[in-house]
Amino acid sequence: MAGPVTPVEPEAALRTTHVNRSPDVDEATKLAIRHDAQKPSESDPPPSVGAPLDPQAISSSSDRLRAVYLLTSDFADDELQTAITSPPGSHADANSPALHTEPVDRPVLLRMDGVQAGEVVSLAILPCFIGRHPTCQVLIDDAGVSRRHAKIILQNDEFWLEDLGSRNGTFIDGRRLERKRLHDGVLIQVGLHASFRFTVVSARQEKLLRELYESSTRDALTGLYNRRHFDDRVKAELAYAKRHSLDVGFVMIDVDFFKRVNDTYGHAAGDVVLKHVAMSLARQLRTEDVIARIGGEEFAILLRGIGCEGARRLAERLRTNIEALPIAADGIPIAVTISAGCSALSETEDNSPKSLSNIADQRMYTAKRAGRNRVVAT
Repeated sequence: MAGPVTPVEPEAALRTTHVNRSPDVDEATKLAIRHDAQKPSESDPPPSVGAPLDPQAISSSSDRLRAVYLLTSDFADDELQTAITSPPGSHADANSPALHTEPVDRPVLLRMDGVQAGEVVSLAILPCFIGRHPTCQVLIDDAGVSRRHAKIILQNDEFWLEDLGSRNGTFIDGRRLERKRLHDGVLIQVGLHASFRFTVVSARQEKLLRELYESSTRDALTGLYNRRHFDDRVKAELAYAKRHSLDVGFVMIDVDFFKRVNDTYGHAAGDVVLKHVAMSLARQLRTEDVIARIGGEEFAILLRGIGCEGARRLAERLRTNIEALPIAADGIPIAVTISAGCSALSETEDNSPKSLSNIADQRMYTAKRAGRNRVVAT
């Protein structure tokens, strides 16, 4: 608790207020006057903040700030108990990883539209081609984008964007261009819809951006896509199939007796089972296929350019591999099987994502009612 406050004489208080408001009086003089105004008499006990400060001994701005605090604060005793630490950037703080500066030398494109919004595209290898052709480093599945639409090059330590004679044009901040130097933060539009933000970041910032994108699209336990991202991808894939007159296969998968696994071996063992199943499913798919965990023990797979029979053959291969999968939790082997239902876009009446998934879902439950560990595609 702070010591007793000595009353200030009205004349001294008036003089203190007048001087504190005057712009022509330096800080040391102000402190001296305030000090005199609050100086206790010889009969008063010493103040709890220690010996009176001598304004003449104040030699730096940090000393002055401390003096002002001690002269005016009602928490002077608490201030004396506060540990003195080195300011950020000082020698004592040199080992703090948060203060280490990294070179900002990693050019990236940040996707700003559609289901891939937030995706980070590295420009470590240049030139970087942008377009619909499978060999392009930035592959854009959009009918409004040319096969080789534009490219980014490095010239004289500067980044340049060049249009490659595209039909729908390349834009920077809304203006169509043939060739233009890139500045940090500019917005690039390719064709009618695809847009990116160009920026240069440090390695740590790039890692953080990638983690943010992954956390928004991936299931935390299995690393597969989450339900929200999968639903968006289904819409995009069906639009692609319509443009190119392709079929789309759909496989719905459920882990058999999963509740029994949790009840018998514990939820930690259940997590181990889900991880192993997810890895086994994912490594047997093509790059263009999309797999997600859409529920507790349910998975969904979208197959570009494959009909129902092709989806059935894949699902049967997945089922066989899962049945033979060696899974153990705390050294205890756990037998796991799956049931699957298959459908194709060509089977639906309205070509909608809902119809496609509903057919596969109904067939999956047919497989479970028929005894599990099987695939139903009709």
